[in-house]
Amino acid sequence: MAAFAVGLLFALVYEALRIVRILLPFKAVTFVCDIVFFLLAAGAVTRLSLVLGNYIRGYTVIGFGAGVFTYITTLGRVINRLENAVADAVRSVLAAFFRAIGKVLRKWIGAIAHKLSLLFGRIHKISENTLKKLRKPLQNKPQLVYNKRNRNIDNGRSESRNVIYAKVKRGNNA
Repeated sequence: MAAFAVGLLFALVYEALRIVRILLPFKAVTFVCDIVFFLLAAGAVTRLSLVLGNYIRGYTVIGFGAGVFTYITTLGRVINRLENAVADAVRSVLAAFFRAIGKVLRKWIGAIAHKLSLLFGRIHKISENTLKKLRKPLQNKPQLVYNKRNRNIDNGRSESRNVIYAKVKRGNNA
């Protein structure tokens, strides 16, 4: 009977973990809660067995399991329905709250995105114009490039001998 009573009390640990599972409906949370429950249950059965004697007896394990099972099938069902109703109400209130916040955020983010699109449009136009200037085709006929300026040095001599002549032709790779 002691194991049965401890099993009934330990079912409250199961309820606490089940509330966590209801509030956070993810598979990973369910997995972790189940593992935690079974480890705690094993520890509780071991501790109970050591209190009742120096070794684990089968009736201690069965009594503990029967206590947990009795709780889950009786009072646990009523509490389960109550928890699910509360969780659904909380979820619907939170969903309405986040929808309202989402509408406001969408307007703000939309306005910011519109302003940024104008800015990025200007930047794109500037870069496109720059690329067009860089891609201007070369002139087809060769042009002579030379220095037309004649500079007179202080001693009166002309620097015409330093003029650079060059022909610019379109290459095969252009």
